[in-house]
Amino acid sequence: MKYTVNGSPKVVLSVNEDFMKPADDMARVYKRSEFDPHKGNVIVVDPNKTFQTVDGFGASFTDTAAVVMSAMPKDELDRAMTSLFDKEEGIGINMIRNCIAGSDFAPEYYTYDDMPEGEEDWELEHFDFSHDLKQIVPLTKRAFEMAGDCSLILSPWSPPLWMKDQWIWQAKTNPELREECYEVYAKYLVKSIQAYEEAGLPVNILTVQNEPYALVPWPGMHWDREVLIDFTNKYMRPALNEAGLKTKILNLDHNFNFHYEANSIMENTMESSDGIAYHWYHGQPEQMLSSYDLFPDKLIYVTEASSSTNPCTIQRMANIASKIARSFRSGAGAYVLWNMALDHNGGPTYNNVNVHCSGLLVCNTETGKVSFNMDYYSLGHFSKYVKKGAKRIHSTDTADAEFRLVNAAFLNPDGSVTTVIVNRNAEEEAFCKVLCGDSVIELTLPAASVATLQWKAEI
Repeated sequence: MKYTVNGSPKVVLSVNEDFMKPADDMARVYKRSEFDPHKGNVIVVDPNKTFQTVDGFGASFTDTAAVVMSAMPKDELDRAMTSLFDKEEGIGINMIRNCIAGSDFAPEYYTYDDMPEGEEDWELEHFDFSHDLKQIVPLTKRAFEMAGDCSLILSPWSPPLWMKDQWIWQAKTNPELREECYEVYAKYLVKSIQAYEEAGLPVNILTVQNEPYALVPWPGMHWDREVLIDFTNKYMRPALNEAGLKTKILNLDHNFNFHYEANSIMENTMESSDGIAYHWYHGQPEQMLSSYDLFPDKLIYVTEASSSTNPCTIQRMANIASKIARSFRSGAGAYVLWNMALDHNGGPTYNNVNVHCSGLLVCNTETGKVSFNMDYYSLGHFSKYVKKGAKRIHSTDTADAEFRLVNAAFLNPDGSVTTVIVNRNAEEEAFCKVLCGDSVIELTLPAASVATLQWKAEI
């Protein structure tokens, strides 16, 4: 089919201290017969060449996020939720990844079956979901109502300490799951999913362990690759099936640089797991391409990404948006950032651990006001204009070795085309020509800027 641009494209631009502002007048549309291929950065967009399906964009209601958001005055919380989940007035995110009990972003560490040291609970008689019912679940349910078509991912950081071979929360000394606890831990994860579903929140995806290879000073657990494969095949998938749950399993849930491990786990769990989850903290998005090439029918998600709290600049926003674009060019079907919100100090967390991360929102608990971080606007350039069910489509790769100019293009279910272009060059503007069928969209992106273009691609 031959596509062309119908009318003037919608353009949204972020530059300097103006974020996601309408900039329709910066684009000029003309016939391809007038096109000069020798000037500018040429981006050919072809809706006929499609790749992976986009399932969504989101972030996490960590315990910390739930605490600070619930402490906001009602009008500020309403504004925050609208800004996050409303498709018209906000950025329309539709995917939530929640922690199974505590994580690094929790004021206190906990699980759903904590026991005194030396005691165990093999029948899970003391399983207690009440902590999350207070703030996390109500916020998640409200998000589901506002988003309309929301997906939920659950990920555990640590099992109850009585299941580990070391009585320790932190993963810094490589605590592992006791072999005799494989079956009861699978049942514990099933009960966690069921607790959410009993609260009216269907769980679409489970990752068996957040960052299984990380040595970190917060809750975690180490998994040997072969053990993770064995647990997924022999315990986790059978436990989900026995409970009648349709929850999918994504393996790894760790950084891009662990793509070899991810591919090996996937190869050996083809019948038990449904895809791979990646984080952005080490390695590069392009390392996901090996997974996309090997397993084109499996899901590939980025399930955690967080920038730092300082400096809060347009350059940082461009860096985040660039990684998102590169991730979709590398086969990602979803992009989920980390904390939905943090307070003005980057917490609160247990013993002030890891307070250098950023959230989408900043909830100032002293003033009672909510402000928006670079993560929010970076994600919004995609989440507001790339709809669930969209297909990534061909667009010319404009990246150099430093990824100073990147782009990604999508065909939405309603027939509109969305193209995001990121100019990370802090010194030079980028003159771009976007070709779609018989039409050319010409625009100049300022230095350090992000632009989203959307147009109806008429046949």
